[in-house]
Amino acid sequence: MTHTPAQAIATEIGTQVGALTLGTNLFHSTVRAPDVLVPKDCVFAWNGGGVPPLRTMGEPDEIRSAIVMVGVRDSKYADGNSLAILIMNSLQAQSIATYLDLELVNSSPRSLGQDADGLHHFGMEFILTYQEP
Repeated sequence: MTHTPAQAIATEIGTQVGALTLGTNLFHSTVRAPDVLVPKDCVFAWNGGGVPPLRTMGEPDEIRSAIVMVGVRDSKYADGNSLAILIMNSLQAQSIATYLDLELVNSSPRSLGQDADGLHHFGMEFILTYQEP
């Protein structure tokens, strides 16, 4: 089975947070500029690398730990911060089918400041651990 950690996190966020819909205001991609398809207020999830895989000698399977970056963008600081905290709390202690572990890297979302359009950005990371043949 091929795992796609960022897509799994984006899907889980959409399941756990009722105000977010994958493909509408929640995207499995890096941060994209607002346009007719991407609203100003939205969430992005993308792959951020990970540690080297673990392999037992003689075994073909690997244990992989992928870092998934989640970004929240909002026109209002308080709304973006609240949504980022809601995402973190919603995924805390969750399990995602076919993954061994979901770990939150941050104790709280990071405020990344405002972009040139005055939109507020928040970031957090998750580690998804899985076994890949």
